[in-house]
Amino acid sequence: MNHIVRSTGTIIHVDDTKIDYEIFRLHYTFTVGFLLTFFVVFITVQIFNDSIVCEVSGIRKITSINSYCWIHSTYVVPKAFYKEVSNEVPHPGIDNTQNPEEFFYLTYYQWIYFMLFFQAVFFYLPRWIWKYWEGGKIKKLTKDIRNLLLPEKELNEKCLALIRYLVKSWSTHNAYARQYFICELLSLINVVLQFLLLDLFFDGRFINFGSKIFQFYTSEEYINPVNGTHNIKGNPMLMLFPRVTKCIFREHGKGSTIEVKDVLCVMTLNVFNEKIYLFLWFWFFVLAILTFLSLVLDILLIVSPAMRVQALKSRFYLVDQRDFIQLIKKGSFGDWLVIDLIGRNIDHVMYKDLVTEVAKILTDRYKNL
Repeated sequence: MNHIVRSTGTIIHVDDTKIDYEIFRLHYTFTVGFLLTFFVVFITVQIFNDSIVCEVSGIRKITSINSYCWIHSTYVVPKAFYKEVSNEVPHPGIDNTQNPEEFFYLTYYQWIYFMLFFQAVFFYLPRWIWKYWEGGKIKKLTKDIRNLLLPEKELNEKCLALIRYLVKSWSTHNAYARQYFICELLSLINVVLQFLLLDLFFDGRFINFGSKIFQFYTSEEYINPVNGTHNIKGNPMLMLFPRVTKCIFREHGKGSTIEVKDVLCVMTLNVFNEKIYLFLWFWFFVLAILTFLSLVLDILLIVSPAMRVQALKSRFYLVDQRDFIQLIKKGSFGDWLVIDLIGRNIDHVMYKDLVTEVAKILTDRYKNL
């Protein structure tokens, strides 16, 4: 089990070369890692434990009952979640209602592992698109000057080659920045659509799942229970992931008549599902907010050269701010993105010399125009 979980880390391995930023990275590292780990845990639990345990009281044991109820889905009665357990109902969501129109069928549990896997794929998709568009540009530009143990002459030659490239290509990186911005936007769209997809998957009960859980467990009735017993009526956790459900089983009885049996089922997997999806609700919520703020910051950097200067200066404090000002005045947001990513991948002392030289050459060029 531990070996399988650890192996998911190789799938989400982050390259040594940084070609994106921390918030964008959360989508394809932590989020994909969480989803694949949950996928493996879910599959493992399902293999080594009974996913569903059903029985019909008072009659012979039916060997196929578990498989039958798993395939044909079980149900609960929504109004029974608001009745008092032991006095009105035996279990939350279970009562003696016989009207099929009041049944709420649970159809999601057969498909959860597929959902977790495809969610991981879609969270990685913007990263894959960006890697394709980026084409290894930053890695090619920085790989030769990362090794500070190279002979000084060779290191200087490689640094001069990077300086010549930056001077020659300055003001031509807008397409590069536009592609990255599109991928960040895709990440935000994806996490929002994930919320909507899960809400559809859980029949409209997921979109406000986390907020309902918070309200329920911070309510006065739950914190200060009557007679020391927690009130579980209307518990949104159990309403979405009930531990006990019912199943209708039909078979031929005496005289070839059809006998209908009321089956009680224990949903063992829902003990894991409730925790997995509660965590995912809060994680997606936080991730959506962080991604939105990251996009807002990108827009501010696009429209404000002064913010670009401050962003570079706060990160690369060894560089003279006047050199950054010269670069930003003569470049665009795309140039800022490239020079910032280069700085994240090379030694800061070398980066200082690089920026100083590029700024000097560009300043002299514009003076001669």
